Amino acid sequence: MRIFGLTCLLVALFAFPAVPVLAQTNPAPATCGFPAGVAGARTFHSTATYTLTDHCQQSWRLSCDKSAATDSPVTITINGAGKTITAYKDNQGNLDVFRFTGKCALVLNNVTIAGGGYQDAASVLLTNPDVASSFTNVTFTGTDYIALRISDQRENSPGTTHTLDNVLFANTTGRYFSTAHGMPSALQTIGKVNLNINNLALRNVRGGNSAIGANDTYIVGRRVSIGTIRLTGCLTVDGVFPRVWYGNIVDNSAGPCSDAVGNEGSGSAAIQYPQAPNSACGLPLSGFIYGKHTFSLDGDCALTGPLYIPYESEVVINGNGRTINAAAVETAMHTAGPLLLSNAVISGAQNSPVITYLNNRATIANAEFRNNAGALVLQDGPVTLSRTLVENHSVASGSPASAVSVLKSARVDIRDSVFRGNSGGQGALNAGAPFRYGANPATTLAGCITFDSNTPTDIIDASSLLRDSRTGPCPPDMIFLGVYVPPTPTTAGNAPVFYFACPADEICICGGIPGAVPIGAAACVFREDGKLSVYGIDEQSRGFFLVEASRQQVNANGIGMVASSPDGFAAVYKMEGGDVKVSIGPDSESKLLHATFDGGVKGAVIDTHTTYAPAPELADAAPTAVARAEVTQAETGATALQGCMVTTQYILNFRDAPAGNVKYFLPYDVTLTAIERTADWFNVDYHGERGWIHADYVEPQGDCALQRRGA
Repeated sequence: MRIFGLTCLLVALFAFPAVPVLAQTNPAPATCGFPAGVAGARTFHSTATYTLTDHCQQSWRLSCDKSAATDSPVTITINGAGKTITAYKDNQGNLDVFRFTGKCALVLNNVTIAGGGYQDAASVLLTNPDVASSFTNVTFTGTDYIALRISDQRENSPGTTHTLDNVLFANTTGRYFSTAHGMPSALQTIGKVNLNINNLALRNVRGGNSAIGANDTYIVGRRVSIGTIRLTGCLTVDGVFPRVWYGNIVDNSAGPCSDAVGNEGSGSAAIQYPQAPNSACGLPLSGFIYGKHTFSLDGDCALTGPLYIPYESEVVINGNGRTINAAAVETAMHTAGPLLLSNAVISGAQNSPVITYLNNRATIANAEFRNNAGALVLQDGPVTLSRTLVENHSVASGSPASAVSVLKSARVDIRDSVFRGNSGGQGALNAGAPFRYGANPATTLAGCITFDSNTPTDIIDASSLLRDSRTGPCPPDMIFLGVYVPPTPTTAGNAPVFYFACPADEICICGGIPGAVPIGAAACVFREDGKLSVYGIDEQSRGFFLVEASRQQVNANGIGMVASSPDGFAAVYKMEGGDVKVSIGPDSESKLLHATFDGGVKGAVIDTHTTYAPAPELADAAPTAVARAEVTQAETGATALQGCMVTTQYILNFRDAPAGNVKYFLPYDVTLTAIERTADWFNVDYHGERGWIHADYVEPQGDCALQRRGA
């Protein structure tokens, strides 16, 4: 029976012809000359070229997936003829316009992509690409989350290189999740993805944690290779918040674009979001504040729009007891750069008076916040609220907090402050809650703190406080406004008392003690009577002794550690050439902070940097360096370089000369063109500005060798 059954089956198989497989076809074009993505016709199967005859409105995303080994590559080319493809928008937001995977390439020419981005995805999403895509004369506008994302998270991917030429990202919106990574609002690469970008404009690109994020860190639990974004031609940065970029980016751009880029008719090349002008009251009333500024108010101000302080800026506002009326805006200040706000009142905001982003320090001292319809939102970074009143804030019942909300990985120190008459939400102070994208936030209460008549509660979850060092309620007649001056530094036994807070008219550290040298926010170095003393900084911004070393000790020692604190948290080293290095850490993030003094304990600070390593006494005493004795070139001379690139291995000081004055800090992991060098220093170009960075803390690529004289 088994044999008979098998025979019948074979006869049946050969008795009838095979059913032909229907050829898979691309979706048919709509009246605009391009498929709309209607139900049942949303997938590309073969190479095709489309030329737009009109603007297109999509009915759904269009996809292509050729990830099998046997698949043939597919290239979809769209010649836009200056037209626009608009994403479909459902009742929960925009959808992607394109979602391509594997051996699917997308070629866009002279077209605008409008809208798109949905549930953490991009308007144009390329995943694990095996073939190169290109975008020429393209504008991305009105997108949500991310405009363009190219991601390759495969462990052994060969990597691909894609090109963007004359591309404009305009009026895009991102979602801010954390300082370390998130949703860049314009462009994001993940993994082994290389981008060559020629002529790029970023205009009104806001949200996310940057406009561009290179090699983001979503890959968890394993290591993959990363690629590089290279910028050439022109670069326009116009109205970008909170910052321009992060990651593995080589910037060889030549300056702002003189002509409009992107799809034809995309707009004027003129800057549309310039520096916000000052007003009669002494403060800009809306717009972007670029660079370093100190504003001293001459009268009350009425904002006409929100103020934006990007990551690359630094702002001091001395209110002189004046009021900033924010009734016309939802949020008075968005700040990603360092901010010092003092001796001012902010009132009437329709939402939050201040929102912080990223990891720069914000200090609010001698200030009052009244009658705002949202809490101060403190996200990431260190924030100090000192002698501050938050009064009569009223928020909706579903809001997290009415006075102060501490979020993400923020570290907030609140001291000598009053929270009074705030209502709504879950309570006056949200001191922090677990955050899935990074470290938990932390709040410290110190000095006198008053909670008075707040509903429904004062602190939403008191157990979430990192430390509660309240000394009791503040005096009922406490005055908040007035120029803030920290306590006069004094000496108590062997430990000078200083505070990390600042006067209203300057940004200071270590209590303003003359000659003090800060090492991050972890310690201060004092040099008196021929010795170097290191003091740590506690949670109440007070100094405590760690370690000291005299000039005699340093001179008597060879290269290596001279002294260490008993717990190993601080150490002093003698370096090559007689320099002295102080190292602090590791902190809670395993960071070691270092400062190097030129030629001994009284020398100028010639370098500060951060490493991730064991405690200082276990780390190498000296970084890899070219010994001065082996260098025949004078330190004041420099060798011109051709074809040399250097990548920062730390956040570095950007100086006006070798061992000169610090202009500001350069980011970690940025690749720069090196123009010339000395034995210990590279002269590099950063956004068109030249400066010097230390050679020990960069990774050189190309011909970067120091040429000996006479060679």
